Amino acid sequence: MDFEDFDQEIVAATRGLMDGTLSTLGVVIGAQGAPPEVIIAAGISGGIANSFSNIFAAFTSYETELMININSLKGAMLRKDMTDTEVYEEGKHEVNKQSLADGVATAFGALVPVTPYFFFETFLSILIAVGLTSILGLFVGLLMGKISRRSMIRSGLKMAVTAIVVGVISAFVQSGLSSALPGG
Repeated sequence: MDFEDFDQEIVAATRGLMDGTLSTLGVVIGAQGAPPEVIIAAGISGGIANSFSNIFAAFTSYETELMININSLKGAMLRKDMTDTEVYEEGKHEVNKQSLADGVATAFGALVPVTPYFFFETFLSILIAVGLTSILGLFVGLLMGKISRRSMIRSGLKMAVTAIVVGVISAFVQSGLSSALPGG
């Protein structure tokens, strides 16, 4: 197998990585002001929930796409059932691999913005979390640029900037809500 054989799993995993890290970045920034152990617990439990959600959502999406393709083949082959074919079995195997890659990568991505809270005080942890998320975004973007045969630099920078934008938006939401909610 060469690099291109893994493209679909890599695409699913990179989507999961970025989803896990960006959504968890929002969680840890949103929990600013809470004790570090609460931020860590919220980040990890949110990341795990997001991971399972992505496995099921990806599975449903990929399976739907598979069935659309199988149903179009069914008509062309004048068959009523394609579930006993190699094409269907191979497609189901791919659906399972891509769904799992997406979900597992989501869990690993969620660890990125949480990790600084084990070692640093809250404000510094937020800065490090945004930085680490941006670096991950840069590397994911570079990889996606390579796979898609587009500008690696442009793709990498776009993903890195996305992480910074998510961090800034999360900080504004957190600040606005903490001052608007009772006790803020």
